[in-house]
Amino acid sequence: MDAADSYHVEFPQRISYDYVGDVEVVKAGSLEGLVDNLTRPDKLDAAFNRTFLTTYNYFTSGTELIRHLLQRFEYQPTPPAILSATDASEWMVETHPLVRVRVVNILRQWLESFWAEPEGPETHKNLLTLQLFVSHLTATTSESSATKQQLLDLIRCRLTGVERTKRSQPSISNPPKPILPRKLTKLQLLKIDPREIARQLTLTESSMFGKIRPRELMHKSWQRKEEGQNGLPPRAPNVRALIRYFNQLSSWVGGTILAEADLKRRTQVIGHLVNVASACRDLHNYSAVVSILSGLESAPIYRLGRTWAMVTERTCSTLEPLQALTSSDQNYQIYRNTLRQAVPPCIPFLGLFLKDLVFIEDGNSATTPEGLINFSKYTMLASTAHELQGFQQASYNLTPVPELQEYLATQLQAAAAGDAHEMWERSCQLEPRGRGDQNKSRDTYTATGGMTTSMVVACMVLDD
Repeated sequence: MDAADSYHVEFPQRISYDYVGDVEVVKAGSLEGLVDNLTRPDKLDAAFNRTFLTTYNYFTSGTELIRHLLQRFEYQPTPPAILSATDASEWMVETHPLVRVRVVNILRQWLESFWAEPEGPETHKNLLTLQLFVSHLTATTSESSATKQQLLDLIRCRLTGVERTKRSQPSISNPPKPILPRKLTKLQLLKIDPREIARQLTLTESSMFGKIRPRELMHKSWQRKEEGQNGLPPRAPNVRALIRYFNQLSSWVGGTILAEADLKRRTQVIGHLVNVASACRDLHNYSAVVSILSGLESAPIYRLGRTWAMVTERTCSTLEPLQALTSSDQNYQIYRNTLRQAVPPCIPFLGLFLKDLVFIEDGNSATTPEGLINFSKYTMLASTAHELQGFQQASYNLTPVPELQEYLATQLQAAAAGDAHEMWERSCQLEPRGRGDQNKSRDTYTATGGMTTSMVVACMVLDD
């Protein structure tokens, strides 16, 4: 009996498959069946393993997963209920060592790249269980002593709370020379080159984006204010930080325009910010593009009819392709196609990923009618998270300019303290009879913009 023939001897009726062409894809299964497939001796299904480890805490706990993996490591078929005595002996000699190697490798991957367990006594106990298990491994029952030591080091890191992350390799090419204003001590927005503003915004945002972990995208955790709410994993601090930055940038755009009492100056600021957005697009920083357009399309700015009438044709011709890129038509088809072709480094608009994750979570049941784990749902969730993760693999080759970064950070933090209704009132003071306001109440506030609507409704509004 070869490994392929003996594979399903343990859980023959607890897993089901679909086929994409000739490729076998897990559709649903019991937890035992999924763990069986996770440690399959005859075939390494890396895509399945990655999906399972990314989403496991939707359908099991860390404690249960460890128990199943250790049982799988020690499993022995009992003849004649499953196998004949001859086949069982052959399975133990030829197949069981491969299963054990798979279990050890899955534990290593989990501890190294997919650990999503909350801090607490139960997790500590689980790590000690794994530590004891690994310490008793020998080269004849698992892998090399180097693998054993690697596992023990990973467990030690998890026990001490040390996060081991893989950093992208810096580019060997020289970064573009910064475009500096004459005076770095007295910075003024209109005197800073839009390309350099875009570069410094991108460096800041890239650092924040790179910290997001796949586990932060699960369970809609970014929408929860309290940590550990309802027994679920802690909220997503890095996702929420990027959402705040996105909203600060958008508010800064609106506040900067409204700060200018002079009509001509307002049009100059709009033109400058549109050029910043265009430069961000050239850097593949689509998050900043959407954020800046959100500020330009917000109600207090959108209604400034006399200001927009003075905006130059050159600015309008620069703005139009940016608006086309972020159009909501056909579920943002132009933007999605652009992102699909983008070569990292790249910062995608996080809101659309979160919108897709919410749609998958809310639109698919956790189990099938037969009571099996609906693994198709978790494959879609993991695929979305891994797509976003793929954009984190390359870093930007740009030079930080501390003075510009400090200036922009101060401006954005000040904008965060602003109030949307105050911005509306300021807009009405600047242009009391603005575009479309003849039949509108002065105290009405309505957001505009296709991509912005998706952002607000789906995911990008925090609860604090």
